[in-house]
Amino acid sequence: MLKLKQKILIIFAVVLLSGCAGVTFSDWHFPYMTEVSQGTYITQEQYDQIKLGLSKDQVVFIIGRPLNQYLFDKNRWDFNYQLHNNNDLKRTYIVTVYFDGNGNVAQVTKSGDDLFSK
Repeated sequence: MLKLKQKILIIFAVVLLSGCAGVTFSDWHFPYMTEVSQGTYITQEQYDQIKLGLSKDQVVFIIGRPLNQYLFDKNRWDFNYQLHNNNDLKRTYIVTVYFDGNGNVAQVTKSGDDLFSK
């Protein structure tokens, strides 16, 4: 016959394992799987400051230089952003700034997820 300590240990193990039922491997959050942010994060305030007619230097002051520049058009800057959480892509967007021949902002576009949602 099992001793009291052994019975308690078995009951504890059964309760512990039954609590793990239904949890898939992808739902586990390991301490080394942190949120990864890549690219240029742009706030609502920064985006609102980008106005037509600003120079390239003024855009750099507000949001910085783009991480990559369109190879065939030096007057187009793309600001990419991606947010990964636990190996899943949660948010992604691109803000593109077009400059005219004088180096002033001619157009600003955004695509992808809502820029400023949490």
